[in-house]
Amino acid sequence: IAEAAFMRRLIKKFCSIPKTARTGVIMLTAFSVTLGWIHWGFGLVMASLAGRELAKSFHERKITVHYPILGTAAYMSMLLWHAGTTASAPLLINTPGHFLFKEIGLIPLSETIFLTRNLITCCFLAVIIPIVISLLMPRRNIRTVDQFNVDLADGPRARPHEEKAKTFAEKLERSYLTNATIGAMGAILLLQYFRREGLNLNHNIVNFLFLMVGIVLHRNPLEYARAITQSVGGTAGIILQFPFYGGIMGMMRDSGLGHDIAGIFVQMANGHTLPFLAYISSVLTKFFVPSGGGEWAIEGPVMLQAAKQLGAPVGLTTMGIAYGNMVGNLFQPFWAIPLLSIMGLKARDIMGYCLAVFFFAFPILAIALIAS
Repeated sequence: IAEAAFMRRLIKKFCSIPKTARTGVIMLTAFSVTLGWIHWGFGLVMASLAGRELAKSFHERKITVHYPILGTAAYMSMLLWHAGTTASAPLLINTPGHFLFKEIGLIPLSETIFLTRNLITCCFLAVIIPIVISLLMPRRNIRTVDQFNVDLADGPRARPHEEKAKTFAEKLERSYLTNATIGAMGAILLLQYFRREGLNLNHNIVNFLFLMVGIVLHRNPLEYARAITQSVGGTAGIILQFPFYGGIMGMMRDSGLGHDIAGIFVQMANGHTLPFLAYISSVLTKFFVPSGGGEWAIEGPVMLQAAKQLGAPVGLTTMGIAYGNMVGNLFQPFWAIPLLSIMGLKARDIMGYCLAVFFFAFPILAIALIAS
């Protein structure tokens, strides 16, 4: 979706609005946090592209801004992702047949993502974090975008040369009619689903929705395929490292280490404190397992079994694990890899600022879990 020409024009227009560096940082952070809540992958890529484009826009207009702070602002797209509409754990336990279905059944989103305290917490952080990031802007040793490996050339992206379509199949793959037809069929299916289920989201319907949006926003199937190929390049680091983290996750699960870590906090918990202690346990596990779904597979069964025994709310306990996973992104840079690739930064350029945000956001999320 982010590679679509329409979205790039939208980013360019957005980046032309701020007239000062501080305003730009605040706008970019708010943009990133909001999009990340809607869809973590889309938000991360869009925020990265917007951060790079904003730096180029400031460079052209002779506005000085510390480029790493723009990278930090863009990475805030990962701050609220596990409390938003593509959150792994809440969507999984609302998907029929999930691996804990026999134990807990389906947990509606009204008890997780759309829980009132979760929405209030997300709105508060979405307002306050942009201000926090702007206050972190350095006054000395400012490193502008021209000091980094960023192509500052501007202009329309060249389209690859295409030979004239000869066969019917070639005409189909180069026609927007194909995309429009697929998109229309997808829209009908989605309308039927939402009419029947309301906002009862799960992994399948969210993935299908964004697939259809991506198809509709590109000129033809061939262009969409090229956009996918180009986008995969930024995820090379994730593709390389994920099997190793998968191995670590497997060892933690099969050795019982993950179970033991969660068990320590369960022993200290009661029905009121379990969501908070699940949060602390999740933050610690994040050091070893960066994936939200992977962490849920390790901690979810232990914590939800404890929730049933202690009478703790299953939905809020789930959000405790989710909160720990998402705030852990501020000290675990694994999911920053696509952003760093797109923006030409290194992890050390942004992690100091991210840690400052972590120490600010951590107690706020904790209060949200223990407040009666």
